[in-house]
Amino acid sequence: MKKRIDLNTWNRKEHYNFFRSFDDPFFGMTVDVDFTPVYNYSKDSKSSFFLHSLHRIMRAANAVEAFRYRIEGEELVCYDTIHPESTVGRDDGTFSFSFFEYFPDMEEFTNNALLVIERVKNTTGLGLQGLPGNNNVIHYSSVPWIRFTDMKHAVSFGNNGAIPKISTGKLFSKEQKLLLPVSITVNHAVMDGLHVAQFLDKLNESIHSL
Repeated sequence: MKKRIDLNTWNRKEHYNFFRSFDDPFFGMTVDVDFTPVYNYSKDSKSSFFLHSLHRIMRAANAVEAFRYRIEGEELVCYDTIHPESTVGRDDGTFSFSFFEYFPDMEEFTNNALLVIERVKNTTGLGLQGLPGNNNVIHYSSVPWIRFTDMKHAVSFGNNGAIPKISTGKLFSKEQKLLLPVSITVNHAVMDGLHVAQFLDKLNESIHSL
């Protein structure tokens, strides 16, 4: 479900129109986030750190309204719930795009996602035909081989819908914590740095609620 945002009464109307005129309206930042509780939980339960960390990210994204805004034609809409479209790697070094339905319950989310991953690993190509084609998603990718400090994404400016892109890098140890680089790229027409900060606050709350 989604609702239309009335731009005439929205307090960011001028910001929205200003940044929509940009050739590249996206801005991004990379933050090292303490994922120690998620790593320990995954290790103790012998379960997927990838999926548990993604669930925490999606819980935080759904908690911040700006992350659910999408530009559809000349309208700005807000979805009730957003889901991850994630890359899934294969043994031959290729990857496929995949859709994981978001469930607030972590076990339900991970069980469903594991079925999708198993299916994807037995396919070839990009898997575009398996995507729902909706804007109520976040584009997510894990790059577990690199401890990066910044990331530049490939973007189709004319056909994006203001979908955020979130990527995570290589887990590393610092000051007895396990930190994960989290890259967040968003459309400035629909949100500002304040909303990214709100997302990071929600993410930290979600991580430490384990």
